[in-house]
Amino acid sequence: MPDSFTRRIVPLTALALAFATLTGAFTLTGCATDDEAARAAAEQERLAQAARPEAPKRKRPTADIDPSMHLDNEMGVLETADVEDTLQARFDDVRACYERAGKARDYAGGRVMLHFLVDGTGHAEDVWVVESSLGNYDVERCLVGVGRSVAFPAPSGHKGTTFDYPVEFRSTREMAVLDIDGLKIDHDLATFLPQLATCGRIAKEPVNAIMYIDPTGFPGSVGLAAGSALDEAAGECAVRTIQRWKMSASLPGKMLRANFSIPTYFASAEPSPSRHAVSSASGRKRHR
Repeated sequence: MPDSFTRRIVPLTALALAFATLTGAFTLTGCATDDEAARAAAEQERLAQAARPEAPKRKRPTADIDPSMHLDNEMGVLETADVEDTLQARFDDVRACYERAGKARDYAGGRVMLHFLVDGTGHAEDVWVVESSLGNYDVERCLVGVGRSVAFPAPSGHKGTTFDYPVEFRSTREMAVLDIDGLKIDHDLATFLPQLATCGRIAKEPVNAIMYIDPTGFPGSVGLAAGSALDEAAGECAVRTIQRWKMSASLPGKMLRANFSIPTYFASAEPSPSRHAVSSASGRKRHR
């Protein structure tokens, strides 16, 4: 089966602020009566009220308004069609990134979610991988590099904006892949994860990692994703370190895919609050 690449756009939304003032009035109505005495009494009261001097009107309180306040959009807006057209022009570059996977193209496939930060001129200030089920760091880094070189049309209002864009790759499926849960790798993770402290901090928050364990027990492909930008040198160090781990779980003729989390206390060389590493694969839905 030939390699293939599919792509789709997540519609961009911008946050806008709006203010509205509602005013209302209440009208009281009563029932008519034929009682002449009552009518006469009401008329006398009306005349008496008219004869009294008018009380001074109270000034209606007004809210203190900061003159510097104004209604505006917090972020600019990029049209979905503009994003599509711009990234379509880089289709060959994006597709070429999958070549970086090498032999891993036989089994590594999935979606990579790229997060774009675009400035007011349309240039990508930064791009990072927020989610990935692909599990190949070289491909993910290539996609980030391509994304950072993209220039979109200027957002409306010439204000910066952000959006997510997914890219999906399909492997040749020459090697079968079997997902395994965290219980099968937790013991190994408790032993190996502290080694990543020498790489330094990978990100400001825990990093989600995916590794494919080949029949020999060594990870053949590793990918990283986080909610913030990665330190690429630290990420590279972590991936190469993970690929040297000899995992207890392996299966002849199949690649085992495992998800786990790299905590910040390992990445920053701080003491672990627990003696046991907990895999994220057993507590959340795995990417397929």
